[in-house]
Amino acid sequence: MHSILGGKNLIGPLIKRDDFPVVLGSQRNGRLTLWFGWHALSFFWWAQAYVFWRMASDPAQTAQATLLAWAFSCAAIGGVALIVSRGKHLSWVFFLPVAVLLALSAS
Repeated sequence: MHSILGGKNLIGPLIKRDDFPVVLGSQRNGRLTLWFGWHALSFFWWAQAYVFWRMASDPAQTAQATLLAWAFSCAAIGGVALIVSRGKHLSWVFFLPVAVLLALSAS
């Protein structure tokens, strides 16, 4: 609920402002960065919920589940950041290699 209501009542009104600052060359990129950052954090929370579920259902696999959940999250967020920002927001440079390292660590 925090993510949904915050996205609607906090982030939504902020990105609709006419005086929104220029980030990475345009207001569009600034709006995308704020919106995406808010929802990327929500995505990580869902991954963490999966880890908690795995901890309860199969404690022996907790370490691998954690690494895979974080790898998937980093890969998804890095991939979306790369595509949506058209490579301008450099978060993908960090998220994608971390995803690979986490996935390799899990195997």
